[in-house]
Amino acid sequence: MTSVSEVQFTPVEVRTRTGRKLEVREYGFEDFGALVEMYKGFQPKRVAQGLPPVDVPRIAVWIDRLQNKSRFLLALHQKKVVGHTILCPMKEHCVEFTIFVHQDYREDGLGTSLSQATLEWAAEMGCPHVYLTTEFSNFPALGLFRKLGFQVTSSSGDECEMKLELTEIGKSLPRAA
Repeated sequence: MTSVSEVQFTPVEVRTRTGRKLEVREYGFEDFGALVEMYKGFQPKRVAQGLPPVDVPRIAVWIDRLQNKSRFLLALHQKKVVGHTILCPMKEHCVEFTIFVHQDYREDGLGTSLSQATLEWAAEMGCPHVYLTTEFSNFPALGLFRKLGFQVTSSSGDECEMKLELTEIGKSLPRAA
């Protein structure tokens, strides 16, 4: 596997179903404040395994901890962060995928486009598969993950773990409109 830090993401422009143009690019430490700002107004709080945190100090600590071990992509609309994906190493050749889309940008195709870009980037990094955990009650997320090809691998209580094989990424990911 290529070293995760060696593979840079090439910024792309995506267009949502309603025609909004957004830039998708890799996170840099200078984006910290803008990312905290997105989560400051994010609703609902603690929707996914207690994330995002409820207040600014906890949001800042969460992002700080993740930025030192993970890779992020951001979706920006008019220089405002409106989407965030995380690839967090779990073990060698394995990452956990997480996505958050600001409530004002949901149900417009951004989650699909941002997920596709992130998963393609993970494949470029040499990750053979990606895992995620979600709640069975998060119907929009489950729909997105199934559309992208994730399969449930285990469940416990109201959560399930899902896995996507990235070996044939170009063949398996649907193209966003």
